[in-house]
Amino acid sequence: MAAGRYSRVLTPPKGSFFLYGVRGVGKSTWARQTFPDAHVVDLLDEGRHQTLLANPALLNLELRALPANRVVVLDEVQRVPALLNEVHRAIEATRRRFVLLGSSARRLKTADTNLLAGRAALRTMFPLLPAELGADFDLARVLRFGSIPVVW
Repeated sequence: MAAGRYSRVLTPPKGSFFLYGVRGVGKSTWARQTFPDAHVVDLLDEGRHQTLLANPALLNLELRALPANRVVVLDEVQRVPALLNEVHRAIEATRRRFVLLGSSARRLKTADTNLLAGRAALRTMFPLLPAELGADFDLARVLRFGSIPVVW
């Protein structure tokens, strides 16, 4: 049973939003499927991470080269919290839509991070729900192994 065959019930908000969830729950996969034409900034890419960590303003230069209506996905945003200042500026200046994926809301909240003051909604992705698993739902299996897609 491949996890990719299960449709998620999460509906994205109209504007920018944070999507939090434990590792392996399927945030990145869902974002790729939901926003196939998005510009993705993958902060698990160590070179990209180090570059933006050293100079978060480089994100602004990258955004200028994109059409204003192109969605931008920042994956693992908690790795470079300073990027949220650039996101804030871009939302204000161009109304660009951002999808901000992260596994650690606590890390952002405790790092004196700009949480965009209401400019981005908050959503949480949970492990696969019984409604998402459909006929594959097996309570004993879920209780024993959980229902995180990477494990399922």
